Amino acid sequence: MITFPLFSELEKNRDQTNEFFHRKVKPQLIERLKHFGFSRAGAGENQLQLAEQATGNLYCLSIHPYEIRVQFEHVKTGERQLICEISNLALSAHDMLDIIISCVDCWLQYGVVYDYVAAQKIEQSASNAPIRT
Repeated sequence: MITFPLFSELEKNRDQTNEFFHRKVKPQLIERLKHFGFSRAGAGENQLQLAEQATGNLYCLSIHPYEIRVQFEHVKTGERQLICEISNLALSAHDMLDIIISCVDCWLQYGVVYDYVAAQKIEQSASNAPIRT
């Protein structure tokens, strides 16, 4: 007989992953993002931005409790386009940075949104989740 985890167990796993991310991974990620060229935007540490030198267009990164978002902002029109959303907070800072850089590069070079969902290997992570028998 197959039994599935209780919802409370799934929540507990998620909360542990998020706590680990915000305590250990987030500071490393922010430091690496700064080395890449992002700088703080506003007073909070959860808002970073990167400006294109030629156009002044912005890449706005925000860290939320359950995801990291990167949006492209066209300075002249004020229009924003979501180009990256990382919701797999179990990834390492290195893997997250690779995804963010790939998203920024793909948008900068081609004006196309990189497949950031596939890059997070969410399906692979979900298939490795334990199923009790």
